[in-house]
Amino acid sequence: MRRRLLIHVARGYGRFLGVVLSLAHRVGGVRLPAGPASTDGVLVAAHVAIATVWFGPLGLVIAGMAGAAAGIVARLSFRHRPLCDEERRTAELVFGPAGWLDDVILTDLAGRRGRAFTVPGVDGRILCNLGAMFDAPLGAGPGAYPVPGQLLVHELVHARQIVGARSAASFLADALAVQARHELGENVYGIRGTGDAHHAWADHNLERQATIVDRWFGGQSSPIGRPMDPDSPFAASIAKVRAQVGAPAGTGRAAVRRRLDASGSGV
Repeated sequence: MRRRLLIHVARGYGRFLGVVLSLAHRVGGVRLPAGPASTDGVLVAAHVAIATVWFGPLGLVIAGMAGAAAGIVARLSFRHRPLCDEERRTAELVFGPAGWLDDVILTDLAGRRGRAFTVPGVDGRILCNLGAMFDAPLGAGPGAYPVPGQLLVHELVHARQIVGARSAASFLADALAVQARHELGENVYGIRGTGDAHHAWADHNLERQATIVDRWFGGQSSPIGRPMDPDSPFAASIAKVRAQVGAPAGTGRAAVRRRLDASGSGV
């Protein structure tokens, strides 16, 4: 009973975060600067607003000030950047020429125990928070990600899930519920064997989907240990991940900014 309650609470909290981000995006978040500062500021303001709602208009002022302060701290504390050319080429080996890669922002923010995590941003971009791997996303990662670039691929699967989700709220609700199950001792990452390749893609939770892809990339699921093995039992799953979502490559916001900033653009 306690376990189910905790999972439901985590799911509800994730949905709350997603609703906050979606509402902020609709009222102007798309015009905010890229990076974690805007998203952090909005989320802090939302939490403070809940605590200060009893103060009426004063509570909104307090929440706004807290959000602005959090945004400033995040801007000064965390680095961020888009994918570099080499990282983009590596990503396209897995996902193809996906337009949503234009909106991926890497940051050095880390989660609990230094873990990487990926979330939708208030500006419509996607924040892949890599922690200590920020400076070398194509290097060998910790623990279960020994192959160079494997951790980045894992987090980019989550970015792909965000793009394909019904909403930020639905993604974050599922993501936090899965993490709650992980904290309660369930193996939400593990692939049980090649038999998992025959299960419907939607039947795998978010972390297992990302694990399937990152192990295919690293060669751990190949019978011969071949990275990105086209004969892997999970090749059909990779095809689903590569299915086109959103605009084609070169039409995302990041690509448009690059064109506007290019020499001779007239802007």
